[in-house]
Amino acid sequence: MSIIDQLEAGGGKRGRGGIVARAAARIGCDPLYLQAILNVESGGDAFDKKGRLIILPEKHVFWRELPAALRAKARALGLATPKWARSNYAGLGGKGSDRRWTRLRRMVELHETAALMSASYGKPQIMGFNHKLAGYSSVTEFVLALAENSDAHDVAFIAFLEAVGLADELRAKDSPAIARRYNGSGQVARYAGMIDAEYRKLLARSEKRAVRKGDLPTVTTVVGVPGRSAMLRLGSEGYKVKALQERLVALGYHVVVDGDFGPATRRAVVAFQADHGLAVDGIVGPETEALLDKAVPINDQPGNSRDGLTVADLRNRGSQTIKQADRLTIGGVVALLFGSVGEAGSIKDAGWLSFATDALGKVKDFAAPALDLVGAHPGLAVAIAAAGVVYVAWRIKGRRLSDAREWRHVG
Repeated sequence: MSIIDQLEAGGGKRGRGGIVARAAARIGCDPLYLQAILNVESGGDAFDKKGRLIILPEKHVFWRELPAALRAKARALGLATPKWARSNYAGLGGKGSDRRWTRLRRMVELHETAALMSASYGKPQIMGFNHKLAGYSSVTEFVLALAENSDAHDVAFIAFLEAVGLADELRAKDSPAIARRYNGSGQVARYAGMIDAEYRKLLARSEKRAVRKGDLPTVTTVVGVPGRSAMLRLGSEGYKVKALQERLVALGYHVVVDGDFGPATRRAVVAFQADHGLAVDGIVGPETEALLDKAVPINDQPGNSRDGLTVADLRNRGSQTIKQADRLTIGGVVALLFGSVGEAGSIKDAGWLSFATDALGKVKDFAAPALDLVGAHPGLAVAIAAAGVVYVAWRIKGRRLSDAREWRHVG
């Protein structure tokens, strides 16, 4: 039975529960807060009325996951598109719709692994390409586990939160940070507000149950750690974050200056803290903020100047980027020589014409005029494509050297 047949057969069962409580005890966070996050992010349904996983195939993700050679076909079939758009979901129907399964089946028929990677599954709607963060070695293992039992959904979701480094945020009830990491940069305030509201609702229910039993409530009504909300951290936005990013760049920690404190900015802050002997938490508290003001750019610190650094130095230090660019250069030079002296017949037989077509597609801005030469002058097309590859490799090495000299690879 194929993987899609197994999934469509349904049979998903309700688990025994208790996953959230055990995970909260292990992490050291409030179980009601963890449950609130799961409630907000999951929508509550693991399976549809037929016992099948709740799924949502994503056309733009399928485009990304597919081998390049299959993208045009997938697009023609209406299964893939380069960018996200609301129109991608036209005709799919709601949760439990057969049309969602029809689309996923057609995607699987084209490329099974890419298709499974390109849908979201179950209560938390975890994307297939996040299977490793959810604790599974393969996407097939991931979807089959979720299709069997609803407890697996909770386990996968909590594993994901821990894998992306949100344990401290769970303990601190830092909803903006959690929303930024799980929901992306565009909906932080909305999802953080939903998590806090759900948490307060669960607290109220818990307190009512405690009163009915004659017990005093033991849970706290505080959401977040006092003072933490004033610190720049994952989920923060605005001009202060932009100023922080500009300072990090000036100090040699490469981030995009966009005013959004996302995972990349957090990594840069962590790297700065580690380099300067601070507690590593990715939060710009008073000590980190003070040291950011006093710190000297890495390249200006005694013994850290890299002005004389060369590509050969990076190669000797094991730079994988330089080594990959070297391989491109060698392949380009060989193809250049072959294309210059080879005959049309031998070029086609050796597969160099295919090389030329693929290479020209990758460097089309550099070698667009050669695209028309592939059929009529294969030798010349191979030579121009090879020259383009050599040029791209040279640019890669130059960019990597510039980054290394300015310490922009740090963090």
